[in-house]
Amino acid sequence: MDLADLVAKAPSLSLAGPRLALRRFTAADIPFAIAQEQDRTVMQWIRDPQPIEAMQARAETMAAPWRGNDGEWLAFTVVPPELGRAVGIVVCRVTIAAHETMEIGYKLEPGVHRRGYGTEVCTTLCSFLFDDVRVRKLIALCAVENVPSWRLMEKLGMRREACLREYSFLSGAWRDEFVYGLLAREWRRGH
Repeated sequence: MDLADLVAKAPSLSLAGPRLALRRFTAADIPFAIAQEQDRTVMQWIRDPQPIEAMQARAETMAAPWRGNDGEWLAFTVVPPELGRAVGIVVCRVTIAAHETMEIGYKLEPGVHRRGYGTEVCTTLCSFLFDDVRVRKLIALCAVENVPSWRLMEKLGMRREACLREYSFLSGAWRDEFVYGLLAREWRRGH
């Protein structure tokens, strides 16, 4: 995994899919990130409502320089040129550098669901991480009840590897989460 190269590229990194652009999340995107966090439809299976100060701090962290440390999110803003505005955020982070494994995550505003943007966003990011960064494995997690999310993971070729029982507390209850994984060689066979 070429983490040093990714860290060097991170400040101005942008990726392009057929219908959208992923550009590095910046301070200008903070209001959008806060608006997403305040939208319960977007956040239903990610995080319960939090104080605005916590949302602001999280967004500022995403806009800060990325150093590639284990657990540190590298965030991109999703902008379809046809719409000319942000519609989502996609992230990746190194889980454990020595294992050459990264985690991906995504959230799109409800108005663009069921248009194939989620698949395109994740395919674009996965291609970059496998082909350019040379990640050995990607993982993703989601609440068991978040059927659209785990279906997207399966569409990418990810395999369900585990169910973490009562892993996250959402909407007043402990929720199970699925863990999905995809190896570089599996990605190359499928793409």
